[in-house]
Amino acid sequence: MSTVAKGYGLKINRAGMAICPFHAEKTPSAKIYPDGFHCFGCGVHADVIGFTQRLFGLARPIDAARKLNDDFLLHLDVDGGASPAQVSEYRRRQHEREKYERWENEAWLMLCSYYKLLREWREMVPDCPDDEPDRRFIYALHNLHHAEYLCEEFINADEDGRKMMRSEVERIAGFLGGLTAD
Repeated sequence: MSTVAKGYGLKINRAGMAICPFHAEKTPSAKIYPDGFHCFGCGVHADVIGFTQRLFGLARPIDAARKLNDDFLLHLDVDGGASPAQVSEYRRRQHEREKYERWENEAWLMLCSYYKLLREWREMVPDCPDDEPDRRFIYALHNLHHAEYLCEEFINADEDGRKMMRSEVERIAGFLGGLTAD
């Protein structure tokens, strides 16, 4: 994917981030993965064919495949048909990809909500040194740096790195869910 993104003019930094070509922005919010593109700003997610199709406003995925074939001299027979097994496997992989993308978006929102909440709690400073501090203030002092670290790691990690964070995200989801139950 990075070869295609670079070939079509995206400048990718060391963290794999780039300015999204699908919305106006000044700082990179798009992550380039080995097998796809995801923008945390506008939510666009696509594989290399979907990215090319969207970038050039092409009507059909086959048109994007042809463009990639021509632009990158791939010499593929893009007009040949796929077998039922290939179609089935493609659909299975696509379903798994969509399932992961939903989790990734939910996880990012969860981490951001957690971080924002802790920043709010950190502001609950006691009025005077003799006052008993609010337990949320104490919690924020102990956990705010970790929440910031998790957000930064999530942004900079690849898909496998994000998947490794699943248990931590689930712990935070449980914590936030417990707050709404109170």
